[in-house]
Amino acid sequence: MNNSVLIAGKDMPAGGKFADGFVRGGRTVLITGTDISEDQEIQSNQDFETFQWNRASSISTRALVLKAESQDQSMTEAVLYFDEEYFASIAEKMDMSECSKTADQLILGYQQLTLELLNRFEKRFASISSTPGKLVFIIKEGPNMADAIRSPVLKNGTSHIAGPLIAAAASAFTSFAENIAASYGDSDFVNIILVRGDDHNEVSKSDDQLSYWLSSYLNEVDTLKSKLAAKKSINWIKPGSKGPSAGLFR
Repeated sequence: MNNSVLIAGKDMPAGGKFADGFVRGGRTVLITGTDISEDQEIQSNQDFETFQWNRASSISTRALVLKAESQDQSMTEAVLYFDEEYFASIAEKMDMSECSKTADQLILGYQQLTLELLNRFEKRFASISSTPGKLVFIIKEGPNMADAIRSPVLKNGTSHIAGPLIAAAASAFTSFAENIAASYGDSDFVNIILVRGDDHNEVSKSDDQLSYWLSSYLNEVDTLKSKLAAKKSINWIKPGSKGPSAGLFR
């Protein structure tokens, strides 16, 4: 099986370990990046291709999907990754500028990319004989300010605490993912999978372990005799769970 996966959300170079797990799982990896010049657009190394993505731009989002598909015609999977603690670690002081930036990059960007991916998957996989594409929403949750008030031990300095903007974006991501799964889960052209973990979960502690497990899970989805239905797709899966063929969704 030679599947190719597009990873978006935790850009290169921060997303390197997450990409490595998919490579180890036998996939060709296409991943978004922030350190690519405008005139370069695509950066290659021996393990994966990195694509420029301006999250606030609908034009850039559409171009990302088309370029990734053009680069590798076997691109049948997309993983949208929201790492709350990572985003908290790079957040700046909360002001009007940061509010607009967070909304563009951590809410609008994911939503626009989702719609572009669904549109392309429908065009490519709507045929009865086609295997559905796979769209994964994965969130690695971290503590926020309200959590720190409830449990002051979180302020010990070992965790990055999400402020109001990052916490709101994380909530928007989970709500959007659930409702996309509800809206498109019964569509013939896509299997939608929701994954939710945190640092208390052994598998999600490390990005490469997380993506290696997810790679195996997606392989099992390919073996199903029928696609996942909306009632199953709206359930969040814990990292490390057995594949759907083991009756996870019953």
